[in-house]
Amino acid sequence: MPKYKQLVIRPENALELKEVYKRKNGRMKNSFYEKEMHKLHIELCKLQNWVKKYNKKIVIIFEGRDAAGKGGTIKALKEHLNPRGCRIVALPKPSEVESTEWYFKRYISTLPSGGEIVFYDRSWYNRAGVERVMGFCSQEQYKEFITQVASLEHMLIASGTMIFKYFLDVGKDEQKRRILRRKTDPLRIWKLSPIDDKSLGLWNEYTQAFEKMFARTHTHFCPWILVNTNDKKRARINVARDLLSKIDYEKKDQTHVCLLPDPHILWQYSEYQSHSDDPTQEILKQFKDKKKEKDKV
Repeated sequence: MPKYKQLVIRPENALELKEVYKRKNGRMKNSFYEKEMHKLHIELCKLQNWVKKYNKKIVIIFEGRDAAGKGGTIKALKEHLNPRGCRIVALPKPSEVESTEWYFKRYISTLPSGGEIVFYDRSWYNRAGVERVMGFCSQEQYKEFITQVASLEHMLIASGTMIFKYFLDVGKDEQKRRILRRKTDPLRIWKLSPIDDKSLGLWNEYTQAFEKMFARTHTHFCPWILVNTNDKKRARINVARDLLSKIDYEKKDQTHVCLLPDPHILWQYSEYQSHSDDPTQEILKQFKDKKKEKDKV
């Protein structure tokens, strides 16, 4: 019998609301976020040691809407990992020569070798999202991608590569706020691209494209995990929890860190989502309800 039991209650649910979230906007406090991420970073380092020891290969794909926080989430996950054993792949648009080749060719060369973790800041799914909506690929190219991608992923997994697919979603108003901020913040302006402005006017088109992508590429062996990123800190914590919970690495310690992702923040595409599209509003509502109860006393 183990001396300690696994943590089965998320810390944010065990503490007072004001200890975890900001009253003014319903977002997670830095103090709680940093404390929880520290514990998760320790587990991520254990994961990397396991990957190196046994020559494992891990692919972590981050897709999502513009300004959903893909780069920031990747940065948070790899902050304390050994750079010799992990890479970020963020390919530019294809060259003229690459445009004439098999679509997946340039991605194949970026796949992990034994002992490596590779983070994809956008991936081959660019064809089903940006390229599809912006008209950067033909209907024939799109159909070819859709019919081939599941088979490719199945072959990679069968040959020993672990693949995790996360789609980072963000509300329409929050996306607009973040893109406008990029225009005025000198430390974020590098993130701004010509496509960002256009994406604000193509919300419905992107929604339809992503729904088709999920329906056609969500498989039992390589499912899509959707993540609400209106609160970036909550999203990062729950992505780390989800990833770590799915890998049986050595020395995993669930007595000191919770690896139960919050279903209000992260869920599989095939699962029914019945909660609010904006979890920060749920937190604000809880604050208001608590205040009403207090006023009645």
